[in-house]
Amino acid sequence: MKIIEVCAALIFNDDKVLLTSRPDHQDHAGFWEFPGGKIESGETPAQCIKRELKEELDIEVAVYDTVYILEHEYPDKHVSLRFMRCIIKNNQKPRAMEQQKYAWVKRKELNNYPLLPADKPIAEFLTIF
Repeated sequence: MKIIEVCAALIFNDDKVLLTSRPDHQDHAGFWEFPGGKIESGETPAQCIKRELKEELDIEVAVYDTVYILEHEYPDKHVSLRFMRCIIKNNQKPRAMEQQKYAWVKRKELNNYPLLPADKPIAEFLTIF
């Protein structure tokens, strides 16, 4: 089975966290997720997050610690997913660069969004604070 290493950003704004939707041209279109993507060859998790957020949302971030790591089995692949706490630099505002939507969601309301199955455990974790 194909193994994919992914990094996702946890970006907070008071009691809200940033989510993005999956664009129509990608697998799982219409689902919501924490922004990020696949780690490319030779790339560190922090480099991955910085690159992905610049490409997807045109923002630069400072990457801090790993908050949560999980493994998830999809029918066609195994995802190893690392969630890292990030802060947007210079008060930049996200801009949807890949026809996706984004939303600042209250932590207690994360389960109101159709999240990717791999992202559901971190959403449950975040709602207990």
